[in-house]
Amino acid sequence: MKKSIACATMLLAMTGGAFAQGVQVRPLIGMGLTFGGDTIADVTYTNGDSAKVHAGGLIAFSGGLELQFTPLVSAQAIVSYHFDRANASNGNVRFERTPVELLGHFRLNDVFRLGGGARYTSGAKTRASGAASSAILNEDFKPTWGSVVEGEFTFGRNLGLKLRYVSEKFKSKTYPFLSDVDGSHGGVYLMYYFN
Repeated sequence: MKKSIACATMLLAMTGGAFAQGVQVRPLIGMGLTFGGDTIADVTYTNGDSAKVHAGGLIAFSGGLELQFTPLVSAQAIVSYHFDRANASNGNVRFERTPVELLGHFRLNDVFRLGGGARYTSGAKTRASGAASSAILNEDFKPTWGSVVEGEFTFGRNLGLKLRYVSEKFKSKTYPFLSDVDGSHGGVYLMYYFN
């Protein structure tokens, strides 16, 4: 939590400096679908159907700021809520976390840019309730650093479609003797940039 506050403070400081230098600052929001990572839980429903919860899945909601330094160079600071879950009427299993990303981008042409950077993930945890409690242990994970590589197709000034890969691993805080969980994943994100 302290590192998340430090990252937010750094973001505000960058924004203030950007305004002083004439750098364009725009808010952004996005939603992503991700896939990959270790299987956290394999749930079988009473009707025989099954579902898996992955350490790299499944949905992310994001918000942040983009700083446009030149027409070719930009940076983003993004906070997300990222989760995967399996739900049933008598219980559920979920894996959730809160990543903060600091990314840099270089525009290759009018419609595509490449980028990457650092990802700090905190609040990672697994939770199970009801009949699903036997499928997984309730477990908290230590904060972790990872890396991001992405390409983004831009459509006009306000829309973007990101294809990305994230490399990260989670170490259990609750059960330190357990093996690390690989949360590395690929993803597709739809982004909206405000004017």
